Amino acid sequence: MKKLSLSLLLLVVMISMSGCGSSMYNYVVKPTPIKKGASKYVIRNIDLKLEHGYGRNTENKTFKTESELKNSFKSFIEKALTNSSMLGSGKDFNIDLNINYKRIYNHGGNALNRPHFYYTVKVYDSNNTLLVDYSISKSTTKYSTFKDMAVGTEIAAFQWDAEDEPQDIELISNTLVRELSELGS
Repeated sequence: MKKLSLSLLLLVVMISMSGCGSSMYNYVVKPTPIKKGASKYVIRNIDLKLEHGYGRNTENKTFKTESELKNSFKSFIEKALTNSSMLGSGKDFNIDLNINYKRIYNHGGNALNRPHFYYTVKVYDSNNTLLVDYSISKSTTKYSTFKDMAVGTEIAAFQWDAEDEPQDIELISNTLVRELSELGS
């Protein structure tokens, strides 16, 4: 009986660890020419789809349009790439992004909840060869503990609004750049 229990325990541990070595990155070219921590990137294209959750106040013109939101993402991503010494030029790796961003409105449509978003990233070399792609499933913003509590308080008080939305965009952009920094070997 002890041998059976030990064997069963070993089997459970092996099964639970089987996914530990997997990666969210799909490397198309192997070995990848991308060097972790050394490669530089240029945003070649951003496709952004803005969705509006229930309760939108169409009279409220303070929120960014889809085009303005796309420009904000590009600006914040380039800033994060610069801050990480990863912003490149034409000869470096090109990034195509497909971002789906859903605004979730609070009662009355003038304040926001946390957005829902997901995106796909494709990285190409200078010859337009796809090197790696990956995507994240539907997510929402999560700040550091104290910041997250402060944001939650503002949301609960219907105070998280158009002025605060750039903080969400910056957080998403920083997360995306952190993922890019993990690419390569």
